[in-house]
Amino acid sequence: MRKRVVFISILIGLLFFLNSSQYLSWFYILASSYETTYVDFVGQVLGKLFQAIGIIAFSLYVRYSPKRPQRITEFACLIAASFMLTVLTLSPPFADFCPIIGLLMNIAIGALYGLYVSYIIDVVPSCHYGLSFGLGIGISCILSYLLYALDKDYSFMMSVSCLYFYGLLSFIIVLFIMMHQSMITEDITDEKADIIDDSLDINTRFNYSTSNIILISTLFVLISITYALGYFVPAEDISAFHISVEVMRLMYFVGLVLAGFLNDKSRKYGFILCLITLTFAFSMPLIRDNPTGVYVAWMISYFMGGFITVCRAIFFTDIAQSTGKLYLAPMGVAIGRTAEPIGMILRLHFESDHSILLFVISFFFAVTIIFFVAVYSKLYLRQPEIASIDYHSVFADRYKLSSREIEILDEILDIKSNKEIAARLFITESTVKFHVKNLMKKTGCKNRNELIKLYNEKKL
Repeated sequence: MRKRVVFISILIGLLFFLNSSQYLSWFYILASSYETTYVDFVGQVLGKLFQAIGIIAFSLYVRYSPKRPQRITEFACLIAASFMLTVLTLSPPFADFCPIIGLLMNIAIGALYGLYVSYIIDVVPSCHYGLSFGLGIGISCILSYLLYALDKDYSFMMSVSCLYFYGLLSFIIVLFIMMHQSMITEDITDEKADIIDDSLDINTRFNYSTSNIILISTLFVLISITYALGYFVPAEDISAFHISVEVMRLMYFVGLVLAGFLNDKSRKYGFILCLITLTFAFSMPLIRDNPTGVYVAWMISYFMGGFITVCRAIFFTDIAQSTGKLYLAPMGVAIGRTAEPIGMILRLHFESDHSILLFVISFFFAVTIIFFVAVYSKLYLRQPEIASIDYHSVFADRYKLSSREIEILDEILDIKSNKEIAARLFITESTVKFHVKNLMKKTGCKNRNELIKLYNEKKL
């Protein structure tokens, strides 16, 4: 299982590093050619919104596609599209169209975000979602730190020469996933991958109905807006307060890895830390006249931002895994890319009057608390209802399972390997495989993960 976590973390790290570098190349070109207000709006606000469009487009593709997005051709097409649009963005002949082409590039980047977030469900069990995602984004931060340390004036990132670097990195990523494609398509249940401790497994206690998913989505929209209101860094501030991008990314790395570890230990811890993170959003308007205070606040914001990034993403991978609706997996990232620009716009609008800005942050924080309590009570405070129907018998009758197949099903639901099932039922491993094959055929499932999801869906 460690190999799977390492694989998906490296894949996410390389992809996020590639995409974030492509985005920043475009952003720095804008910053060198246009005024800061235009750069903030197009580069930061519209850039993230167009990434959200790419994520949503990918989710719609997954929703209506007859197959799961596991083929290397889908991956290669998105990598190629983002690279070609980056080529056009950085090419001098297309300089006048740089803002528009860059926005199209962000759509391709968003689609890639959606793809590799959905890979998490196929590669690792839910008890490793947080670490896989947090460590992956953290790896990209370290790589970005190294790149920026070598290119402090960003001359390389704005030059045509960096296209060779992006092309080579794209090729390495495609080759890496080709070498490990089996990890995305293999069934991980045979390795007892879905053993989850009781503090983590909220899926058995919470009904992911449409209304509850909307409630959770609204909460993360509010969290994202409040976070951006307090912590958004306008382009003008980066130079005015001598903010170090390298230091910020190192702080973000620490926050991401810690958030991943805590979310895997208990989703409750990660959830609560999201609200704690927002309490620091009040600091920025209050210490605006203190350059040292502003610098320290930016560092804290990047550190604490890791908790929101991981929790927001992992919550929706949990929902996708529990409901079998894979297209919901990247919605946490999409919410961040959609809601944070709203907070950025509000921040820019009220930037000149800190008292009004403080009131707006306070208002969104207060509303967030209300929704937080509503979701938290549903997730962690309500006791599970005792079922009055024998769902196990209903499931067995529905699919006409034999008594031996029911026994095998019980063991699969208890996350037992073929070898363990054979030992417990005093039969050979080949006999177990025979009955497992019949189970898959009768239920129409391709692997054990799908069988467990089907059983849980029928139970709900």
